[in-house]
Amino acid sequence: MNVINIASIRLPRLFDWAGQTSPEELLHAARVLLWVRWLALIAASVEIHYRVDHGSLGHIINTVYCLGFLAANGYVQWRIHRTRTAKPGWLLGLSVLDLVVISFSTAMSGGFNSPYFPAYYFAVAVFAYVFTSPRFVLPWTTLVAVIYSVLSFAVEPTLDIAAKEDQHLFYRLVVLYAVAAVVSIIAGLERERELQRQRIEISQTIHDTTAQWAYMIGLGVEQAAELVDETRNDLKAKLRLVAELSRSAMWELRHPIDGGQIFRGEELGQVLEAHAGTFTVITSVPAELVQRGREPPLSIIDRSLLFSIAHNALTNVIRHAEAAQVVIMLECDEQELRLSVSDDGIGLPADYETRGHGFRNMRSDAERMGGKFEVESDGDDGGTTVSCVVPYSSLTMDER
Repeated sequence: MNVINIASIRLPRLFDWAGQTSPEELLHAARVLLWVRWLALIAASVEIHYRVDHGSLGHIINTVYCLGFLAANGYVQWRIHRTRTAKPGWLLGLSVLDLVVISFSTAMSGGFNSPYFPAYYFAVAVFAYVFTSPRFVLPWTTLVAVIYSVLSFAVEPTLDIAAKEDQHLFYRLVVLYAVAAVVSIIAGLERERELQRQRIEISQTIHDTTAQWAYMIGLGVEQAAELVDETRNDLKAKLRLVAELSRSAMWELRHPIDGGQIFRGEELGQVLEAHAGTFTVITSVPAELVQRGREPPLSIIDRSLLFSIAHNALTNVIRHAEAAQVVIMLECDEQELRLSVSDDGIGLPADYETRGHGFRNMRSDAERMGGKFEVESDGDDGGTTVSCVVPYSSLTMDER
């Protein structure tokens, strides 16, 4: 199968396997690794033509497969330059070609004693840099380890067990897996930092542009509704509806804006306090944060999930509760964390969980952290409390 055919393979959910690698990140990785391959190819070309019997069968074979590798690398780089995109199949094709060339060179030059065996580390490192997920890197590393082991036992001179070369093979394979793990972790951290930077920029951009315009539009609609003559009740009602929709839009925009503070390193309590203040400004319904206990150093993911639960709960208050007051409670006990949002509104209908996705999303976020999601509502006396309880043993802590 040539590179063109491999590039056309559909790889379902490959981006998820690669640590949710975005197309931009994949393009950057592809460009870096293509230039690394050019350097390796230049070195290989020099080695092939340096102090050898030019015109011999071995020299011709080495030259042919080196030229083939150059052509494949050049083709992929041309496609990337032309389309400004990098398809996973292209990079997978180059990785397969790497493995074929390295294995051929190893087999032709002595198997276990081949000077080319360190190139397997390169093949594993390149693959782990692009496809960072263990679910994809581990099978690839295992395939490389199996191929090298087979060559070590099958190609003359074979591995000498009496000289304890089998121990050396074991250590080489351990290092192979270690290289894959280290490169995968470093690449994943690098991409996570870049993703956080992009989220911060997006939240700031929304705050500086869209949110400001939405606020001004909503304010203008409310003022227009006050100025409309009382005889135009139909127009007044429409203006008030538009004002209500504007408030809902402004509130939804606060999710990425206030949530972006988490990626700047803010604690959950600080972000929730600011979010409660925003809620009060937008809805004119007083909201406050009550915090008990010292917040542990939660990971960014856990803080984001807890913030999303609080935001969704407040969204339900805006849309349905008709509340006069809201309290956000963040309780950090010795064994667990409890986040709750309480209102004094009209309560929930019996079929509240079938209406929309809000409660399902909150329950899903809580379960993703290993916690419990609870809803208490009294349809007679009014009031609703939405809670998420997560034991610390299920949370991930950051070293901050």
